[in-house]
Amino acid sequence: MTKIIPIFRAFDYAKAIEFYVEWLEAKIVFEHRPEASPFYIRVAIQDVEIDLSEHHGDSSPGAKISIQNFKGLQSFHSLLISKSYKYMNPGLEHSEWQANTLEMTVIDPFYNKIIFEEHLIK
Repeated sequence: MTKIIPIFRAFDYAKAIEFYVEWLEAKIVFEHRPEASPFYIRVAIQDVEIDLSEHHGDSSPGAKISIQNFKGLQSFHSLLISKSYKYMNPGLEHSEWQANTLEMTVIDPFYNKIIFEEHLIK
């Protein structure tokens, strides 16, 4: 199976860590932070990896990805809400086009959107 890793543009290391690592509880897979140069970080949320790049041309702010078959979305949503992150208070709702699918959308500090989806068994 081929693995695809999206690249999100990021502009501030501290804000990226606050959002992805501290709030979303993503694990840092690796980071490249040479002195006086743009950073590049790979984070993982469950088995999904996302690259965050400060490098010009790697991506445009405002990208969007959908993480399908996310396990435990209701619990994950409750965890995020309990942290009272002052910049994001995501809702949890059923998809308009798939009634058995829960969705939660978060927007990072660089306007990138992540849609978490969990397909519920009926």
